[in-house]
Amino acid sequence: MSPIQRLSAAIVFLLTCGAALAGTPAPGAPLPELAISDRGELVMNGGDFAWQPWSSTASPGKVHVIQYFGATMGDRDVFAAFTDRLQVEFEPGTVHVTTVLNMDAAMWGTSGMVISELEKNKKMHPDATMVVDEQGSGVSAWDLGKAGTGLVLLDAGGKVLFFTRGSLDAAQMGSTIELIKANLGA
Repeated sequence: MSPIQRLSAAIVFLLTCGAALAGTPAPGAPLPELAISDRGELVMNGGDFAWQPWSSTASPGKVHVIQYFGATMGDRDVFAAFTDRLQVEFEPGTVHVTTVLNMDAAMWGTSGMVISELEKNKKMHPDATMVVDEQGSGVSAWDLGKAGTGLVLLDAGGKVLFFTRGSLDAAQMGSTIELIKANLGA
């Protein structure tokens, strides 16, 4: 093998390995792992807040929606219509919702306001999981592209049922709600 062929083979190998490390969530497959130890999950004990490491592999044992977006005013509502509909369609505790905020996307100097808003939301939804991704590692781990947003629906065993990088239109919302209903008894 010539030096150019070896170099070409090495480049193809490295590109293939990179693609394997960053994986687009695929229906029927487990969600590629995202482990966050810098801040991580916001937990509430009484009126006090603390942080603990979080991993996407920690399944709540029920249908699970994970929404990932930048900690910006423009991104905060990208999945709001869908999560609002979840609250209307399902009894509390039926579907577990995890919100992961990409702090790497936040404007400089806004992290205090973002954390305060997250704490307020945790008080309103104590059973929901709220996570801060300081480094924005979810964007590459889940291949979220330039927008850096994603919504994943997992079954109770942690397998991907649905994935989108953008907001859902009415038809997608309806079919995703039906997919949740179909998997609640499974």
